[in-house]
Amino acid sequence: MVMTIIHLKVKSMDEKQEKFRILSIDGGGIRGIIPAKVLAELESELELVNPGKKLYEYFDLICGTSTGSILAIAIALGIPAKDLVTFYKDNAKIIFPKRILRFIPRKTKALVTSIYSNKMLRLRLKEIYTEANGGKVPLLNDLKTKVCIPTFNGNLGEINVLKTKHHPEYNRDYKLPAHDVALSSASAPIYFPPHTFSYNNEFGSGSNVNMIDGGIFSNNPSLIGVLEATEKLNIPCDDIQLLSLGTGKGKHIIKTSWKPKDVWYWILKPRLFDIILDSQSQITEQYLNFLQRLKKKEGNTFSYLRIQYDMGPEIIDLDSSSKKDLLRLEAIGGELSKINLFKIFTFLKLNRHV
Repeated sequence: MVMTIIHLKVKSMDEKQEKFRILSIDGGGIRGIIPAKVLAELESELELVNPGKKLYEYFDLICGTSTGSILAIAIALGIPAKDLVTFYKDNAKIIFPKRILRFIPRKTKALVTSIYSNKMLRLRLKEIYTEANGGKVPLLNDLKTKVCIPTFNGNLGEINVLKTKHHPEYNRDYKLPAHDVALSSASAPIYFPPHTFSYNNEFGSGSNVNMIDGGIFSNNPSLIGVLEATEKLNIPCDDIQLLSLGTGKGKHIIKTSWKPKDVWYWILKPRLFDIILDSQSQITEQYLNFLQRLKKKEGNTFSYLRIQYDMGPEIIDLDSSSKKDLLRLEAIGGELSKINLFKIFTFLKLNRHV
């Protein structure tokens, strides 16, 4: 058997990066394994020719929602993507224990509590982030590249995008503990309770109350990245390269034979939130394609590459922890890598040759 060795040629640290590179990662619960695997394969190839250069050094801005926020912050701390794949697989059953008869005998329990506690997820995030930060609990201030994390502030009834201190106006978010920011964005309604936390560090103190999943308004945070680059960082539109990674989309078909279509139908699965997340990701993708075409007519468009997998009606639940599903998600990520790695290198203008 003849083996082909792929060599990559990338710009050195001293060379000027011509484009402003944005990495965007969707929400999707345990399906975060898919983009984590894609990034792990990308990272592995980059390591062959530029040993020691971290993945975050290839991107000027990283945006992530929900499970994407967990990945975005981890990458910005310098955690290898392959370790993040392992993180998901090792902790799936701890974070998402089996829901056997959780709502029985009183269905009304579903209306007053979440399916899961967020304690183990918070603990595991704090552990992995702290280890990456030399044993000190990291704040957003400790991240090594610019980051934007969408979340919804239930206490104020407002959308929030928590950001690193990369603009003079940003004078608070950088003080927040990184693991609490990630959990704020990942606290999906029904699945987890709203996240409330306090902080007290060398930069100041304060509290955030009832923070919930940013996926309710920006499950695909790509558009946030483009707006941040152009409006706040004054990056010319045609200097932007946006790489957007999805977590798998499905077809949520509501059959006439499914009865009853009452509150229990939507909550017990829970189907409604899944549909909201998937629909939001899809409409953002369409907005970006439209915006790209519109700017192209003006001769000033941005580069955009979307990597997504169509699961059809056999979509894996956001909270699945079965070994079979975890293996399938990793395999999907591997297949996406196989199909798209050359495309990603070409898109990012990283020369790749046999």
